[in-house]
Amino acid sequence: MNRQRGFTLIEMIAVMVIMATLAVVALGSFNPNDYQLSAARDELVGALRHAQSLSLSHTGAVDYQVTLSTSGYSVTQGGAPIPHPVTGAASYDSNWSNVSLDSSGTVSFDGYGEPSLGGGLMWSGNQLLVTVSVGNVSDTLRVERITGFVR
Repeated sequence: MNRQRGFTLIEMIAVMVIMATLAVVALGSFNPNDYQLSAARDELVGALRHAQSLSLSHTGAVDYQVTLSTSGYSVTQGGAPIPHPVTGAASYDSNWSNVSLDSSGTVSFDGYGEPSLGGGLMWSGNQLLVTVSVGNVSDTLRVERITGFVR
């Protein structure tokens, strides 16, 4: 008896329908704003943590600050720009075109890493809440009042 091997037309069509359904679901969940939001939020968290780390490692009367605007941030020491820790650029700052922050003001870290606020920023209980938005998606980062921990 001669038996042929292979897939039937119905099996191939069923596989194609399943793959098309998975592709539609995957493309529907892809939102470039989500990735840009995550990158901007992580960048801002990194800047705040870096300023706190520098404050803890340097003794003296000059604190490190992160100045927030509605479209970005800058990291300074006593008002003077500090170099970017990764790129080596003369200033550690960022201005985004389609990312916005809901708060403007300055977060200063003292020699103990404890934050203080200025320029219109206010504590919400024991935290500073900063909402980062891109299009219709947003995420909130928190700076703890006592420890300065950023999450």
